[in-house]
Amino acid sequence: MKDKFKKDLKNDRITDIEIVERYISFGSPYIFQSNESLYYDLKKDISSHFNEEIKNIIMIGSAKLGFSIAPSKLWKNFNDDSDIDIAIISEKLFDEYWKDLFEFNIELCDRTEEEEEKYNKFLRYFFKGWLRPDLFPKRFNKKSLWFDYLHSISYKKYGPYKITCAMYKNTFFFNSYHLSNVKNIRKGDLNG
Repeated sequence: MKDKFKKDLKNDRITDIEIVERYISFGSPYIFQSNESLYYDLKKDISSHFNEEIKNIIMIGSAKLGFSIAPSKLWKNFNDDSDIDIAIISEKLFDEYWKDLFEFNIELCDRTEEEEEKYNKFLRYFFKGWLRPDLFPKRFNKKSLWFDYLHSISYKKYGPYKITCAMYKNTFFFNSYHLSNVKNIRKGDLNG
């Protein structure tokens, strides 16, 4: 798959969005190639928990491709230490968490220097239409609920892997993030 991905990246007739759609948005994940029904079960589990449509739950990262295209891990193969990364693309869920964070009054919380740095990182992702629960404030109740749930399904039925989730406001922001990665890879070293 990595060779085919690299070959398609070198092909000028294949657009960036086609790369994102073909390899990231669609298709069976690398880790569930021999058991697609387990991928369905994982999506169903997450969609039920978050009361979200199953079509809005997408596996991304090295578990999806078999290798990473994240800038800091480019071309690194999926292995026993890798996570299963899930994207939830949902305006409804994103707005619900946005409202809860607003009511939590994230801006006025006293923060240590480390928490301030994390808050600024949170804002950079938020501006890009992406909520990363690992960057939620410590005292935000939904953070523990989020991670308690993910912990309950990690290292069990879906393999010996930690499961992580983040949410995107909509497909525009989801695609924009992945398009940026694809464009940067195309500009750089494809052989890595």
